[in-house]
Amino acid sequence: MAHKPGINFTDFVYTDETTLFLPSTADASPCLVSFSQTPASLGLKISWPKTKLQNLGHGPQPPNTDGGGNLVESVDSFVYLGSLQSSDGYCRPDLNRRIGFAASTMASLSHVWKDKRLTVSTKIRLYQALVVSVLVYAAETWTLLAPDVRTLEAFHMRRQRQTLGIRWYDYIRNDEVAFRTGLPPIMAPHLEPSMFTVPLHRPSTRVRPGQLNLALPCRPGMGQLQL
Repeated sequence: MAHKPGINFTDFVYTDETTLFLPSTADASPCLVSFSQTPASLGLKISWPKTKLQNLGHGPQPPNTDGGGNLVESVDSFVYLGSLQSSDGYCRPDLNRRIGFAASTMASLSHVWKDKRLTVSTKIRLYQALVVSVLVYAAETWTLLAPDVRTLEAFHMRRQRQTLGIRWYDYIRNDEVAFRTGLPPIMAPHLEPSMFTVPLHRPSTRVRPGQLNLALPCRPGMGQLQL
């Protein structure tokens, strides 16, 4: 949501998590005050501890600001809608975070991968549904470099080996592993075409270097928002 001087905030009925783009730090405080007052009549209440101020693109990190008597912390990165948003716009921190989540899921299913009663086909389907889905969550927002792609492919191949029960000393080539599982590379063209592209914003909410990002979660009902 883009805030412009003289324009009131409306359409809060379905508000859950909101992002405001501001041209400067000076605009943050009055915008926050206006934002907090408008939805009060609808029973909405901002969760101030979860409201963050972030600089996008370039420049120094802005100072903490005041939102009508509530401190709004300035951060370099934070989790928004399940993704780690970094001020420099690079996806590597979020990629590493997703790999950690996928590795944790893989480890929690170790008894499944070791179960000799399950077929390879069943294990591969479970891997795709429970691990790959975690790995590439929100991947459509990533802008990947070649090292990032190699990291993803290495994780993908390592987990296929784990699914098949292949040890490092078995000396089985990656192409043989892929043949046994029938899985394509994580960057295969027939996966979702927009999975690894730069996201496009609507003209009214286009992010420009130096803009400030305010994440303000709010939800109908009494009390503070729970993400």
